[in-house]
Order: sequence, then structure tokens, then C-alpha cells
Amino acid sequence: MRCFIISLLALLLTPAAAAELLSMDVSKDGERVFVAADVAVEATPDEVYAALIDYNNFSGWSQRYRDTSYIDPAADGRPQVSSNIQGCILFFCRNVSRVVVLDLEPPHYIRATASPDLSDVRYGVEQWWIEVADKGSVVRYTHELEFDFWMPPVIGVWAIRRSLQRDALKAAERIELMAN
Repeated sequence: MRCFIISLLALLLTPAAAAELLSMDVSKDGERVFVAADVAVEATPDEVYAALIDYNNFSGWSQRYRDTSYIDPAADGRPQVSSNIQGCILFFCRNVSRVVVLDLEPPHYIRATASPDLSDVRYGVEQWWIEVADKGSVVRYTHELEFDFWMPPVIGVWAIRRSLQRDALKAAERIELMAN
């Protein structure tokens, strides 16, 4: 009974997440996948930016990230991050290792460019633009990606979109909670 009451209090005292998936588009051209999404979150751009660059705690906002951490900077001094990401689309599951170099313009822009020689991707660029909105921020996200492994042809745009739509709002809600 005590556990139930504690759980109920925790639920009631946790602020309701107001994150909203405004739009999402997924397309594919040959082997390259393009994702674009806009998400509204009730947090300032500074707070959202801080949550998004907290790679040591990425598993807190997406269960797909199994192990993510900063590693030694690139030769030019830019920060680098190593990630192990687990994903399943339909019946196809895969762990993807990735090292990205970050270009940061606090608090409004993040670009993560994959290093193909250290990753399971031939090409990968993720970008986040964080803009002030009426009730917090709007995050505009794009990801252009080409995997360096075989993917079953049955996994098309609709399957990728379906998988991402399920996860995008959950991730946005977790980012919002981490930001506040």
C-alpha cells in the first residue's frame, strides 16, 4: 500500500509534459533516409540546448541510446561523441555504433556529423535548430542518414516513419522534463 501511495504522489507531483509533435516527414532517395520533425516543448532554448548536448545522459530521453558519451575531441578541437544505438523496425533489429563531431552554436543550433570510418553509417548529419516560441521552444530537427549495412528492402519509408513517430513524442517529453 505504501508503494502505491508513493507512486501516486510521484505521478501527481510530476509536472505534465506539454511536448507536442508538430510535424514529421520521412523520405528516402536510394539508400539515403531523410527525416524532418518539428517539436514544441515547454522549456527555454537554453534549457533545451543543455538537454540536447548532455550526451552523457542521452539514455534518459531515448531508450534507443544504449551507451553515449563524449570522447577525445577531434583534431580541430571540436567535441566528439561516441554512441551505441539499438533500433528495431518491424522484424529487423540492429545495434549501430556511431562517432559524431559536433558543431555548436549555443543556444540555438547543434550539428552532429558522423565520422564514417568510426561508424556504421556511410553518411550522417543531424541538425537541431532551437527557436523561441509562445510557450517555450520549437525544435526543428533534420537527419540525413545512409547506413553502412544491408537493410531489408521491405523496410520502407512507412515503416521508418511509423517507428519514429512512436518514439519522437516520448523523446520530446523526456527532453522537456530534463530541461526543466
